[in-house]
Amino acid sequence: MLLDKHIGFDEQEGHGVDGSLFVRELMMLDQMGKKSIKVWINSPGGIVMDGYNIYNAILKTKTKVDTICVGIAASIAAVIFQAGRRRVMNEYALLMYHNPYGGGSDELKKMRVSIAKMIAGRTNTTDEDVLKMMDKTTWISATDALMSGFADEIEVSADFNKKHKNTSDAKAMWRESAQVLNSIFNQKSINMSKVANKLGLNPEASEESILAEVSRIVDKASEMEDKMSKMQNEYAEAKAKCDELENALNEMKKKAEDEAEAKAKAEAEAKHEKAKNMIEGFVKAGKIKNESAEKWIAQAEVDFDGIKNLLEELPTTKAANKMENAQGSVTEAELTGVIARTMADARNKFKLN
Repeated sequence: MLLDKHIGFDEQEGHGVDGSLFVRELMMLDQMGKKSIKVWINSPGGIVMDGYNIYNAILKTKTKVDTICVGIAASIAAVIFQAGRRRVMNEYALLMYHNPYGGGSDELKKMRVSIAKMIAGRTNTTDEDVLKMMDKTTWISATDALMSGFADEIEVSADFNKKHKNTSDAKAMWRESAQVLNSIFNQKSINMSKVANKLGLNPEASEESILAEVSRIVDKASEMEDKMSKMQNEYAEAKAKCDELENALNEMKKKAEDEAEAKAKAEAEAKHEKAKNMIEGFVKAGKIKNESAEKWIAQAEVDFDGIKNLLEELPTTKAANKMENAQGSVTEAELTGVIARTMADARNKFKLN
């Protein structure tokens, strides 16, 4: 894969490497069972947000992803370079790190610290050292990068592309080149056939057809992700609303219970006060003794009218004394019997239990 121009959109240069598209392509390759993926970098950097996407995708792939700086990896492109499992630089390649620019001051401060953490975490350096390096706009050669932990390997250009440098046999070189090219195309055909079968296409489908189907699947997956995200948001909103309604209902129930309890308490107190006033009236009238008033009050709370009618039928203690004086000596047992009979008659009269 290539990062061979600016990253993101630039007003003067136009569209560069689209971060989200790069991620989709890398994720697709990651599902094809490749042994490794190489990302060649020769970029001046660009939009940090696009760079975040690319950096994270390289970190998260199951397939081994190596980053190779084949020229200049500057700004956010140099940060992306650090995400590789194996970081390789050509001996003439350069890295450049500097502070981000554009946007508000607070935003830049936070982004600056974030980028420093990304670099420090992959180079065994401290955030503070990286921040100092960014403040100075630091260029790092391949040799310095290898020595300081910013690269894992240096490739020397003299070791490449010189197999036929001094050959004078053009026909022999043509035959060998043709063999190499045919091998590549045949291998490509086999691989594309497997991809076509996996996509449900004709094994002889063209690259355009395969890419179109892959794009359709990616778009469909993206659409499903959007729908799923929307459904999750709607669910979260609905749940929050249900929780709000449930809390309101619980508050209403508690308020109703408190009001019912207060009402019952008030009614009980009113009933007790009414019974107490009535019984105290009968005590004053001499109908009942003061020491038995509490028992009569308890009965009156249960059956106010019945107890009232019953007590109204009882003779007063003064009347009982007069009856004792008139008839001579009346024992307490006899007086109690008279009262009991009177109460029984009153109960039968008023059909009281």
